[in-house]
Amino acid sequence: MHPASYEFMKYFVEKYLDKQKKTSIIDIGSMNINGIYRPIFENNDNWEYVGMDIQSGPNVDIVGFENIKDKYDVLISGQVMEHVKRPWEWLPSLKKYIKQNGLICIIVPHTLDEHKYPIDTYRYFPDGMIDLFEFSNINILEIKKNYADTMGIGKIVEVNKIKNNIKNNKIIYRYQGMETI
Repeated sequence: MHPASYEFMKYFVEKYLDKQKKTSIIDIGSMNINGIYRPIFENNDNWEYVGMDIQSGPNVDIVGFENIKDKYDVLISGQVMEHVKRPWEWLPSLKKYIKQNGLICIIVPHTLDEHKYPIDTYRYFPDGMIDLFEFSNINILEIKKNYADTMGIGKIVEVNKIKNNIKNNKIIYRYQGMETI
């Protein structure tokens, strides 16, 4: 993990999580390869952080998707989706681990060189993140890009309750002070 990813996660926590509210958080792809998000969450007694990965290792509390037995208030995943073969299938599959009205935060690189672990499939810009969130029926709260990463923040709601800004029958998304259709 690099500093830009860690800073994005801190931004998400500061803006979207209530420090006074009991909150369960699952980190998908949590193994400590080059850093972890756990320190951001562990200093709050109201938050329960659980790390999940497909193999055991440092910072992994649950091994394998089949062993996730609960639904969580928040699902985070950073520096993982670029290692997923079919992200258009993977992202919607994560929704079953999130409570209704729960939050999802995905952080992925848009600039880093190839770094196989074990594969390296895609880089993501804001338009790509918007497309994946729309395809997954995740209500977009915010899409941001910094010098290294793209971050998508969304809310899990019933499909018929998804609300976006509309101008002239076109969906408008705002990020970095700009609008895109």
